[in-house]
Amino acid sequence: MKPYVLAIPLVLSYAGLKQKKSLERKELRLPDTGRRAFHFYPTGKNPNSLPGVYIQHGMSAMGIDDLRILELAENIASSNHSVILPELPEVKGLRIEEKTISNIQDLMMEIHSAKQLFNGDDLGYLSASFSGGMGLIAASKSNTRNKIKSSMVIGAYCNFLDTVPFVFSNYHIDPYAVYVILFNMLHRFEPKLAEELESVYYEAALDNGLKRLGTDARSEDLLKKTSSQAKEFFSQVGADANFRMQLAKRVLDTVPENLPENLSPFYQLETLEGPVSLLHGQTDSVISPEESEKLALLFQKKRIPYVHRTSTALTHGDSLPLHSQIFGVPALLQTFGSFLYWLNR
Repeated sequence: MKPYVLAIPLVLSYAGLKQKKSLERKELRLPDTGRRAFHFYPTGKNPNSLPGVYIQHGMSAMGIDDLRILELAENIASSNHSVILPELPEVKGLRIEEKTISNIQDLMMEIHSAKQLFNGDDLGYLSASFSGGMGLIAASKSNTRNKIKSSMVIGAYCNFLDTVPFVFSNYHIDPYAVYVILFNMLHRFEPKLAEELESVYYEAALDNGLKRLGTDARSEDLLKKTSSQAKEFFSQVGADANFRMQLAKRVLDTVPENLPENLSPFYQLETLEGPVSLLHGQTDSVISPEESEKLALLFQKKRIPYVHRTSTALTHGDSLPLHSQIFGVPALLQTFGSFLYWLNR
């Protein structure tokens, strides 16, 4: 069967043109790490007879309760897979930390050893954005590379050093990632302002991610209580593109030594035994499509099998109405199809 054929039911479900299969959905605690997780698999199927897919959620305050990640999990499970969706508190808390890589490694090991969750042999990794890039590093380590049969990342990054300036240059399109970075990094170069603005940037990220508007936007209420200097800084970030680019440089100049390199597949990727599907939104304003291009070149250099496509049918991991983006569908079929084909081979 051609790889793209495997993804047709998945894409049709996303488009609302095909009803999902009846699914079992269980909330559990993973036995070793104690991580909260959801487990999805088709009703009437024994999960230990199905290929497994570990989906790692991205930076959303909703964690594994985010409707977007739940829809993805349901659609993958509906295509006859056992899906494990664990929650990482620091990622849910919008923290950019090196420990996320080792936490993902631990989850890969734990899920692979939990034979009752899937067939015990065929485990794939699927994630997006920062969790996607960190997951590739985790999957390439010596203790995990033989545990992950196939990986897929959506809108992932290759080099953190290039990602930060791109994020700040696209503030006017989508400020979410700027809020997250300043929430994490402002204290390193503006400690006094950070005391006032960390909570503002955290709430601004939540307002953006949860689409809170008007009087329900808590960041606006918090900002009103800050000093004139803090208000001026916040305003300048929003209004001055040159100031934002200076901030991007200050972020990279003051982060802990080696942090950008340690977070970057470009520097940290060892090797992957399983092939990788790379999918990137053509108009992604958070992580440049060039980051997936660089990942593809890195895989080529390391002789890691991969497929790489950009699509107009999604932005930064968020799908757009397929009836309005029909020309972006082939890229979805090719990447999701290849991921499932390699996983089931």
